[in-house]
Parts: sequence; C-alpha cells; structure tokens
Amino acid sequence: MTTSANGCRGHVVVIAGATGRLGTALARAVLANGGKVAAAVRKPWQVAKLREQLGTDGVLVGLVPSLDTEAAAGFAKGANDALGPVTAFVGAAGTFVPRTPGREPGGDLAEQLEANLLANATLARALLPGMQKRRRGRLVFVGAGAACLAAGAATFVAAKEAVHGFVRALAADLAAEPAGRGVEATMLQPDFASRMGDAELASTAAALVAALGPAAPGVLSPAGS
Repeated sequence: MTTSANGCRGHVVVIAGATGRLGTALARAVLANGGKVAAAVRKPWQVAKLREQLGTDGVLVGLVPSLDTEAAAGFAKGANDALGPVTAFVGAAGTFVPRTPGREPGGDLAEQLEANLLANATLARALLPGMQKRRRGRLVFVGAGAACLAAGAATFVAAKEAVHGFVRALAADLAAEPAGRGVEATMLQPDFASRMGDAELASTAAALVAALGPAAPGVLSPAGS
C-alpha cells in the first residue's frame, strides 16, 4: 500500500510507542506524507534518541510515563500548542516477552497491562476532550492479530484483549454520545513488528496512515487482508 505525498497534510498525529519498530516506521511515514508527529516515550533516554531519528521539523518528542495522567495532559497541550490541533492518535506502545505457564515472574501481568493498555489509553484519554471540542479526531490502536497465537503469550494476550475491549467500548460510547460526534476509535491488528520484513512493515505503516483518514468506527481488518 502506498500513500500520496499529501496523504497526511493537515494531520497532527500523536504516537505512543514511537520508539518501537512499527511506531518509528509510522512516524516516518506520517512525516513523509506531509503530516506532523508528536511522539510520546516512556523512558527519559528515549527522548534524545528519537529526536535524532526523526529530526525536529514538524516533530515533538516528550516523556509520558504509562500511568502519569498529568504528564499525558501536559503532552497533549504541548502538542496542540507546538504543532497545531491534534487530529489523530495512534497507540502503538506495547511489549511481548514469552513466559512459561506457571513460571511467570511476579508482576508480569501488571507489566503487560501497563505497556500494552495503559501506555496507550492514558494518552488517548488525555487527547480525547480536545478532539471532542473540535468534533474531529481519530484514535487508532494497534492490536495483536496472529501474534496472539505465539507460544508463551498468555499474559500478553490478556493485555491485548483488554485493549480490544477498551477500543470496542470507546467506539460505542463515542458513537452514542453527542460529544463524540466527529471522533472515532478504530483498531488495526498486524503481526509482531519484529517478524515483519521491510515490505510488510512499510505496508503496515501505510495501513495505519490510511486509518487516519475516513474510516468506520470499530475494528479494522489486519493489514494485507
């Protein structure tokens, strides 16, 4: 899938998980297609690294820990002030570490929920009021797709199912509430980015870029299907 040179012109896209392979590819695709990117990272050392990778033209990089609602609200305001009204959010944050059933370390499920659900949902919720006020916005979350079939994925699947449930409920709420008009929540379900070749990674990033445009709320088909 390809996009036009102006495919993202006018878009200001906030990305959670921009340090991951898919998140970085998406950020570059948005910039290449005329959009602007506000990238949220969870660790202080990632700020300078991502700025070096993406440059500074049309880019804002900031620290937003997964559970820090104040940092998320501040980053949302900073993105709007520095780049213009935020039009889209992509929740690509997540992690997967295979675990042997019955031998998971203490706190593993909580860590999976924090990385896969809260790192995305906390930032999305901070951006939502501004989108509702402007009656324009797209919240796109990255699901698991075939990755749920991986061995040792029980806690990862539990976390991703929480993301799926969150998006389905959020999409329904936005569709039902007058304040939600013009704002939609959707999901893309690719395979693990670490398994993708360059062509598939580019195709998935392009699918995410396409999802920033008009699309029905709900769950989108996996890339390439």
